[in-house]
Amino acid sequence: MQTDMELPKFSLDLVEACVVYEKYFENKSVDTIKKMVQEYKMFWRLANKYPEIPFVPTEELDEVWHLHMLYPQNYYPDCKKYFNGLLHHYAGFGKKAEEAPILKNMFVQGMDVWEKEYGYRLS
Repeated sequence: MQTDMELPKFSLDLVEACVVYEKYFENKSVDTIKKMVQEYKMFWRLANKYPEIPFVPTEELDEVWHLHMLYPQNYYPDCKKYFNGLLHHYAGFGKKAEEAPILKNMFVQGMDVWEKEYGYRLS
């Protein structure tokens, strides 16, 4: 992994929040949740390093992102500190037929960068 930009340090213990929240995370082990949170931090790093690339998260990353946003008292300051602004979530984009191929292309483009930076692709 390139270390020219640090991963974010969140003000919320996202692993603990995922364990407590259950729902999507209830059948996930703590080790799996830790990996999901680590990859979410890696997602943030890429979004910050490459602001011109619209990164589309995997389902797992999206679930961690949604949970983080459920704590706005943490999410907003974390964004402000790391991005000097907000990391916007465009919920629902890709649901319309004409948006689906755009979303797929954005996902592939983002995963190409992910693989270049981290040496593996998310599935």
